Amino acid sequence: MSQQQGGKWRSFLAAFFLTMAVLSIVMVVTVLAVQPAMPKNASRQPSEPEYVYRPQQEDSLTLLAIQTSPSEPSANFLLLRFNPQYGQIPLSLLPPETLVPFNQEQRSLQSVYEQKGAAAAKEALAERLGIVIDRYAKLDSDAFLRIAQKTGTVVYTLPYDIAYTRDGFDIHLSAGERRLDAKDLLDLLAYPPFQRNTLEKSELMGEVLAALINQNLDIAAESNSSGWFLLAINLVDTDITYADYELRRQAADFLSGIDAQVAASFTAQGEFVGDGTGFALSDSFCELLRRYFQQAV
Repeated sequence: MSQQQGGKWRSFLAAFFLTMAVLSIVMVVTVLAVQPAMPKNASRQPSEPEYVYRPQQEDSLTLLAIQTSPSEPSANFLLLRFNPQYGQIPLSLLPPETLVPFNQEQRSLQSVYEQKGAAAAKEALAERLGIVIDRYAKLDSDAFLRIAQKTGTVVYTLPYDIAYTRDGFDIHLSAGERRLDAKDLLDLLAYPPFQRNTLEKSELMGEVLAALINQNLDIAAESNSSGWFLLAINLVDTDITYADYELRRQAADFLSGIDAQVAASFTAQGEFVGDGTGFALSDSFCELLRRYFQQAV
């Protein structure tokens, strides 16, 4: 083979192998682009759906809260249900004249409470409504003030001016939208005309308390609820236990994240009897409360 022919042959082989290398690179890039990556472990089972917590029926709890003050002749009786399964906190501020069965006769809630205490008032009201009231909590004005301070403020539109004198101090809350703090709430509860018109008090203060809960749901978050609960449990006379809180802490945290108005107030309905000394709840109102406060079966 001549030197000229050998040079041509070497040039041909170099061009051939260079072309093959380029084509190989193009093929590899194309395959990688269209072929899905292989799993690291071909025998791995598909992952299970992520667990999502949902409150259960047993997380619910119904409470009768009784607030008293030395300067007021009667207590405030608040029926409230923690019902996270349905994202609800129904409540009703009942007149102290509300009639309940006691010793085979009809007595007012106030009378039963004064004679036998909070536990007896809880059982008597439960019997009248036909529901289970799990716990009671009794608190005075100082305890209410400190718990309300820990809870937060509430924006509410007062329908009329609130003006009176209490303990030597002039109280004045003008009508219209305003931010109410803990002291304002206590002043509202002690408003003298409410002692003569307990149904009006049931409506207005029930709405205020529902708004207070709705606007401060963050206190139920797990990062806040423990401190709030420990403060409250040490200030009130109650049969609530720390176990009640622990069993519902996760449910409360779930409720705190709901973007909705979870609390709603039910104004007492019925008629005054016995020269206004007793208030007979209507059957329709009791049925309404059973729908929201009774354990589902």
